[in-house]
Amino acid sequence: MKTIDTLMVLIFPFLDSLPFTLPRYWLFKEKLRIPFRYIVGLQLFLAAVYSAAFYYINLGGYAYAAQWTTIMRYCFLLIYLALAFLLIRDSIPKLLFTWLLFLSWQFFVLGNANYIESRYFWDFSGLHPYLIYNIARIGIYLITCPFLLHFFFHTVADALKINDRDIWRYFWVIPLFSTLFGMLYCTTEDVYAYASWQFLVSRYFMLLGACHVSYVALRVLKISRRETQLEEALKYADKNLLAQKKQYDSLAAHMDEMKKARHDLRQHLTVVQSYLDLDDKEGLREYLDLYKNELPPDTLELYCRNDVVNAVICYYAAQARDHKIRFEAKVDYPDNCPISATDITVLLGNLLENAVEACHREAGGQKYIKLKIKQRGNTSLLILADNPCTTPVRFSGDIPFSSKQEGIGIGASSIQEIAARYDGEAKFEQRNGVFNASVFLKTTVNPNI
Repeated sequence: MKTIDTLMVLIFPFLDSLPFTLPRYWLFKEKLRIPFRYIVGLQLFLAAVYSAAFYYINLGGYAYAAQWTTIMRYCFLLIYLALAFLLIRDSIPKLLFTWLLFLSWQFFVLGNANYIESRYFWDFSGLHPYLIYNIARIGIYLITCPFLLHFFFHTVADALKINDRDIWRYFWVIPLFSTLFGMLYCTTEDVYAYASWQFLVSRYFMLLGACHVSYVALRVLKISRRETQLEEALKYADKNLLAQKKQYDSLAAHMDEMKKARHDLRQHLTVVQSYLDLDDKEGLREYLDLYKNELPPDTLELYCRNDVVNAVICYYAAQARDHKIRFEAKVDYPDNCPISATDITVLLGNLLENAVEACHREAGGQKYIKLKIKQRGNTSLLILADNPCTTPVRFSGDIPFSSKQEGIGIGASSIQEIAARYDGEAKFEQRNGVFNASVFLKTTVNPNI
C-alpha cells in the first residue's frame, strides 16, 4: 500500500466521525457529564480505534474492505450513539432527534462524495481508492458547515430548551424516515447507483426535507410555547396588579392616618408640656402609653425595594396567612436587575402559588413557606423556595408532574424555560417530607429570546 493510500485509509474514520460528533456534543455543552475537552480526547481515541480497525480490513484488499466498511460504520455509529446517552444529561428523544439530524447531514456529505467519485473519478479511484472520496468529503463539509451549524446552534438549540417530554416523544421521529431512506443506499454494492443523478437528488431531498420539516415543527412548537408563556404571564400580571393595588390602598390609608397623627401632635405636645410643668411623671407615663396605642399601625410589608417583586411576595404572603401558613422571606433582590418584570413575576408567581397549594393540601403538621432570594456576587441570582410535602411527588426527568392535571406541570416547565433563558437552571426535589425548588439565573447576560 502506497504512503498516500495508507494516509487516506487512516484519516477515513476521522472524517466519518469527528466533524459530526464534536458539534453535537458542543450543542449540549451545558449538560455534559464530563468537561468538553475530555469529550474531545475520548472522540479522538475512538476515532483512532476506528482507524486502526479500518486499516486492518484494508490489508485484505479493496474488495474485502468494501465488503466490511458499511458494517463497521454502522457498528461505530451505534457506539457513538450509546456514548452520547452516557455523556449527555438530557432526555433520550432529544438526543435521538439531534443525532438523526446530524446523521442526515453526514449521509448528505457521504452521498455527495460518493457521487463525485463514482461519476467523475472512478478510474483514478481504482489507483487511489480513498483519495478523491476524502477530499470531496472535506470540501462538501466545509461548504455546508456554515448553514447547518447556524441551523443547529440557533433553531435547534432554542428548541432544546423546551422541556416538554410529551412533545419530544413524537418530535424525534421527524428526521428518522429521511435517515432510514439514506441508509438504503449504503447497503448497495452497485457503483453506478452512486453515479446516477437520482442518487444525488435523493440526498438533497433527504437533508433539506429533514431540516425543513424539523424547522417548521420547531417553529410551531416555539410559537405554541410562547403563547402558553404569554397566557401564564398575563395570569400572574393580573395578580401582580391586584397586589400592587392593595399595597397602594394600604399606603394611602396609612398616609391619611399619618396626616391625622401629625395634626394632633401639637395638642399632644401641649398636654405633655403641662405634665412636665406639674412634675407629674406618673400621669405623663399613663398619657404616653395611651398615645402610643392610638398611633397608626405599621401595616406595610416591605420585602425588597423592587415594586414588582415586593408586590408578588406580598400577594402570596397574604394568601399564606389566610390559609394559616407561616410565611418567611429573606429577599436580597439587586437594583437594576436585568431580569424582566414579566419573567420574575411568572417565576415567583409559579413558585409561591405551588407552595401555597402544596401546604393547603397537607393534612396536618406544621405548614410553612420559606423563600430566599440572594445575589451571588454581581453575576447571578439564586431563588430558593421550601414547603412541607409528605405526599410522594412523581417526576418526569427533572420536572415534577402536576397535581392538577395529567402530565408535567406547566408552571414547573415555565420556570425551567425562564431559567434557561438566563443561562441558568431550575431544580426540583423532594427530600424528607420537604419540597425544594431552586432557581439559578445569570444576571450578566441578556435573556435568550
